[in-house]
Amino acid sequence: MDGLSDIFARNCEVRRIDKASASSFFDLYHRLGSTTCRYRYGLFVRRRTGAGELSLPEGTMVAAAGFSNARRWQKEGTIVSSYEWIRYASLRGVRVVGGMGKLLDAFVEDVRPSDVMTYADLSWPDGGKTYGKLGFEQEGTVERGGSINMKYRKKFQ
Repeated sequence: MDGLSDIFARNCEVRRIDKASASSFFDLYHRLGSTTCRYRYGLFVRRRTGAGELSLPEGTMVAAAGFSNARRWQKEGTIVSSYEWIRYASLRGVRVVGGMGKLLDAFVEDVRPSDVMTYADLSWPDGGKTYGKLGFEQEGTVERGGSINMKYRKKFQ
């Protein structure tokens, strides 16, 4: 038992959130706090379907994700639009099963990126394995702020 309570993303809805809501959520629940994000999404409880699922009031934001603006360049005659997944956080003690994928899918549907890249701190227990499950590929390690991070990228076009 890992001490986390589950919420299922299938019982939540994704909505765009404003800067203040994202900043507040990341300051409370992300170990690095808030940062500038161009695209911000929240995952909100819509319903509850199982005895094994944590009961939270409808409308509670249980997770959030933030993405950068596009970095664009020309490659082989086409314009590449690359975005960085900058932040993901969920309520403390809550595992949002399928939450990262649902937030990523909403971003991809809205923005239609060529690719999304992100970094995962290798000192954390997961070490970024969740990104692999979402279809991201490892591109190598980068040292940032005294931490060793794995760089991941997922291509869409």
